[in-house]
Amino acid sequence: MKKLLLLVALVASSFTFAQTGYVDAEFLMSKMPEVSAAETQLKNYTSNLQADITKAENNANARFQALQQEAQSEGVTEERRQEIIKMAQQLEGSLNTEKQGAELKLATKRNELMQPIYDKLNAAIEKVAKAKGFKLIVSVGSVLFAEESANITEAVKAEMGL
Repeated sequence: MKKLLLLVALVASSFTFAQTGYVDAEFLMSKMPEVSAAETQLKNYTSNLQADITKAENNANARFQALQQEAQSEGVTEERRQEIIKMAQQLEGSLNTEKQGAELKLATKRNELMQPIYDKLNAAIEKVAKAKGFKLIVSVGSVLFAEESANITEAVKAEMGL
């Protein structure tokens, strides 16, 4: 009885593996014109964010120098020096917050631009996989060996009109 169950399990698992295909999603993405358009938009957005950060850094550096000069001037009380230190720390904190905000904006923009592209690719992969009777599609990067008949990259490329 145990041998029969083992045999059934082996046959079922080999059937599942026979229904597994793979796709080179990176190759397909490289062929999609939407990707280069999104990358161009992202590059421009990054440049704008970098310009804003550079401006903020320049303003902060000018303010730091002014605070440093005031702190080193004669006649400055210890109380005022402590206030200047706190102001410098707040300025540094504000600059760091602005940098982190820019990183978050960039990640959000990247997701906003790329998610529709991923959705389009996934829809095409799903359509081809179902049409060919595959139950599982994996990325080519995780495949160590597979027969070429399990590769649906060209079929997905054709489905997308690339």
